[in-house]
Amino acid sequence: MPANGEVPVYPMTAMDEIHYRTSDALFNGSAITEVIKSCVPAIKEPWQMPTVDLDSVLIGIRIASYGHAMELESKCPSCNEENTFSVDLRAIAEQLKMPDYSNQLEVSDLQIFFKPISYQQVNQNTISRFEDQKLIEMVPNLETSDEEKLKLINASFAKLGQLGIETVAQSIDCIMVNNESVTDREHILQFVQETDKKMYDTISNHLGELRKGTDIQPLQVQCTECNHQYTMPFTLDVSNFFA
Repeated sequence: MPANGEVPVYPMTAMDEIHYRTSDALFNGSAITEVIKSCVPAIKEPWQMPTVDLDSVLIGIRIASYGHAMELESKCPSCNEENTFSVDLRAIAEQLKMPDYSNQLEVSDLQIFFKPISYQQVNQNTISRFEDQKLIEMVPNLETSDEEKLKLINASFAKLGQLGIETVAQSIDCIMVNNESVTDREHILQFVQETDKKMYDTISNHLGELRKGTDIQPLQVQCTECNHQYTMPFTLDVSNFFA
């Protein structure tokens, strides 16, 4: 990073627009990485970028390409009127905060230090989770015995559970025990897999607290038809954020 902690962000090119609208590239994450390479050349390896930086980078690219105003549609929960609101992405960007990863977790004789996981890890986890969930949805329609269907469903749920464990392990930077630092990824994964439920929940809750600062707060809006005030979630859906 430059001394001032900032990097230049450039607008999307026509080729970026074409690449971003390729469904396969969106699914496997390459559309995001190619756009980041083009628009934020200071980020040399987008796959290795901490995922906590992703929202800020995408918002920066969107502002550079289309301006800071973004229109969102929402249905009023009171009268069902379809409303269109304009959101200032600069205000959204100012909300984003970096979790304090210097805040370690101390449990018994252990000190557990955390780190943000990379965009590549998040993308791989998302694809694996999507594939397992789709398999669970497809199983009832398969032409096979109920026993085989049950085996497939149980295997998919087991994979989803293992994926959650691996995500927690990926978020651990090192574990200090008896003044010795454990950084080996296999050893950390083994620790998370074999620890008791109380320890696992403690680690998961700590990660949840770290992530709270990265959440974008819901927008406070008012219906143009009935003046009803309500909250509207704002999420960065990469599939249509640049549409």
